[in-house]
Amino acid sequence: MSTPEGRSMLHGLARDTLGISVDEFLVRLDEGEYDTTEQEDVLRLVMLAPFAR
Repeated sequence: MSTPEGRSMLHGLARDTLGISVDEFLVRLDEGEYDTTEQEDVLRLVMLAPFAR
């Protein structure tokens, strides 16, 4: 999967799951906002984040 494909995929998932863009999700992820989450849908996004970078 290319980075643009990964960003597109994660953008759709972030929008559907959290109501935010992939860029906003990655900023929040880098700020540690999701470090202690136990929500499966958010953890899935965290695991997919490297495909968007």
